[in-house]
Amino acid sequence: MDNHNSDNSLQSHLNEEFQKIDKLISEFQNDFIEAQAEIVKEYLCNISREELNEDLLLYANEIFNIAESVYDKDVHYSEIRLKEELQAMTRVVSTRFSESEDACLAEQTHLKAKEIMVNFFPNLINLSGNGFRLLEKYCQMFNREFVVNLQAILQRG
Repeated sequence: MDNHNSDNSLQSHLNEEFQKIDKLISEFQNDFIEAQAEIVKEYLCNISREELNEDLLLYANEIFNIAESVYDKDVHYSEIRLKEELQAMTRVVSTRFSESEDACLAEQTHLKAKEIMVNFFPNLINLSGNGFRLLEKYCQMFNREFVVNLQAILQRG
């Protein structure tokens, strides 16, 4: 009987933790989408709100996940391993993405993404130098993908 109560207690605790995480993710997504949509609408007033929200949700999830991932890597990876990943990401960002036609939009959405990320993950300010640079490269990559997606939406018309 004690085992059954212990299992129920553990399950209850896990459910509570998952609900907290779900709430955090939902709040992050809502704040991210709302703030980014305002910026995008300043530059691209003809974009469909439905398509924009889909792309913003994807962008928000990428930023949320990479913040957690890089923080974990910074804590658990050796400095050499972090540096190797940073070098790889630097190559990816510099070779796969050219400067966008919408450089101002890209810059504004990138800065807002980082601001929201730090608001939700204040421990990111404790990243090592390489951890911070790695996070920046991932954020740049996701930002550029987002801007390219917006340009594709506009071209489809």
